[in-house]
Amino acid sequence: MKSGRLPVNVLIDLYNLGLETKATFDFINKTIKHVQAESIESRQLLNDYSSWLPVHFKNHNCDLTKLESLKITIWTDFKNTLPHEQNKQDRVFEVSAFTIWKADGRKEEIIEISQSQVIPKKFVGIEKMPRMTEMN
Repeated sequence: MKSGRLPVNVLIDLYNLGLETKATFDFINKTIKHVQAESIESRQLLNDYSSWLPVHFKNHNCDLTKLESLKITIWTDFKNTLPHEQNKQDRVFEVSAFTIWKADGRKEEIIEISQSQVIPKKFVGIEKMPRMTEMN
């Protein structure tokens, strides 16, 4: 990804709308589900990843045309945070991703990963959270 802030901002936008902080990106059909997650940044995220896929496949000697499905769902719970080890004023939250993919002639595969992100404590629990670019 060109920026780790893009997926977090997509989730922050959903949070600020009072919606479930979860979005699914379908890289084969180029769609984004949770219609309210559709934004310039979510499209940029989809496009960045789509542009990277041919390079990734080439690096692994794989044929991208054999990819039948690739969907990634991202989510977080901004209300479930922990204190940051080095700065107790900041909070740590998990951003998770659930990837489902299938290639021609293979069974569907599922991968789940998560990554910790830090957010200043003053923004946790407030009604409208600033986007990552506004927190610095």
